[in-house]
Amino acid sequence: MDVYSASFPGRPENVADARNWLDDLLHRRTAGDRPVPGNTRATAVLLLSELATNALRHTRSGDGGGYNVRLSLAVGALRVEVEDDGPLGARVPRQRTASPDEESGRGLALVAAFADAWGPRCLGRGAYFRLMWPDRAAPPLPRRRRRPGRTYEAGNPFAPPRRADGGDARM
Repeated sequence: MDVYSASFPGRPENVADARNWLDDLLHRRTAGDRPVPGNTRATAVLLLSELATNALRHTRSGDGGGYNVRLSLAVGALRVEVEDDGPLGARVPRQRTASPDEESGRGLALVAAFADAWGPRCLGRGAYFRLMWPDRAAPPLPRRRRRPGRTYEAGNPFAPPRRADGGDARM
């Protein structure tokens, strides 16, 4: 398993830096001998953006602090952790249902919808998500064996109707 990490200042403009760091890293690195699929890479970048934004809005990371991002990359799986500077006050961010008129409140719902696993970090503060993909190419679909087809004379149900004298009944 390969592990990479980076630290970012707790400013909104640095969320884009974290996204670019992860996207570039997943584009250049491979999991085993296979590249990370493009859709998995795009999902990881989206979910990192949500967790980093949460760190800035709901923790001391956005109040003059910073946050750390850690990527663990293995064959068929990746885990991204965002370690923040701890909660502002006693409130801890939780997943909630945002009303249609609200402009925020959907970040953790996106993480829950797209991640194979997610939650608070086991050690320290922050959150993580895990994405998995097949570690090898899918096997090819089996070829259909052609059975000898039935002919019109053999009672093919899709055959045109015949008259008693053997002629086509549609004419």
